[in-house]
Amino acid sequence: MAKVTFLGTGAMGSRMAMNLLKAGHDVTVWNRTPETAAPLVDAGAGQAFTPREAVAQAGVIISVLRDDEASREVWLNPEWGALAGMPASAIAIESSTLTVSWVRELAQIMSSRDRPFLEAPVSGSRPQADNASLIYFVGGYEGYVDHVRSLLLQMGSDVFYVGSHGAAAMSKLATNTLLGVQVAALAETIAILIREGVDVARVLDAVAGTASWSPMAGRVAQSMLTQQFAPLFPVELIEKDLDYMLRSADEEVTEMPAISGARDAFRKAMAQGLGEEDMSGVVRLFVK
Repeated sequence: MAKVTFLGTGAMGSRMAMNLLKAGHDVTVWNRTPETAAPLVDAGAGQAFTPREAVAQAGVIISVLRDDEASREVWLNPEWGALAGMPASAIAIESSTLTVSWVRELAQIMSSRDRPFLEAPVSGSRPQADNASLIYFVGGYEGYVDHVRSLLLQMGSDVFYVGSHGAAAMSKLATNTLLGVQVAALAETIAILIREGVDVARVLDAVAGTASWSPMAGRVAQSMLTQQFAPLFPVELIEKDLDYMLRSADEEVTEMPAISGARDAFRKAMAQGLGEEDMSGVVRLFVK
């Protein structure tokens, strides 16, 4: 069994780490707020109080952090960052949703230190993390993938190798961009259906039988209609991912009105105090 370190035990990282504990791996965890890791420690994980300490004996290091800034600090902080304590034999796996530019920069830094590095962001939310049915997009040197595939499949149902560093970040951002645009459009559509006085649920049931409907749309529509916004994918995170996608666009050459419009809708929802609600809560901008 592998010695695995998790850097970040939030909503996703805690569930992923728990699955590895259940599979019998030797797991060490670090989180900026130590008490957040308490359920994992109670289940048998070791706890470290700095990333550098956490990775000292690791064979695989998995980072699941909020954004570029957190990833940079956790890996590269000169006093307590993970890279300074990473064994040469360990493989680093960055599973956060990040910009392509930062993933490539981090890959270059890892390479300059002769440290194996893969990016492996996931598609899926809390239920998929609980059920070990996440979908992995993996980028980097393909030879490293064979060393960690079986480990990833104890947290996910599929592992897709998509190319060199940056390709996996782009795969994840593309996935969330298509999702975010659809959620924003669905919120506006529901508002219009309500205004026209039709049976909204019946109309959406009919639309669900067409090619334009996605599996996620059903859950999101139900959440919007019942006004149940317990967070599976919070507004503030889908806004971040849409913004990261736009950073990859050459805005001087081509405008991105659909993506920008969706990003701005979620940004407005955040300004109204809805940032921690599920992304479906964006409907509250249009339906009171």
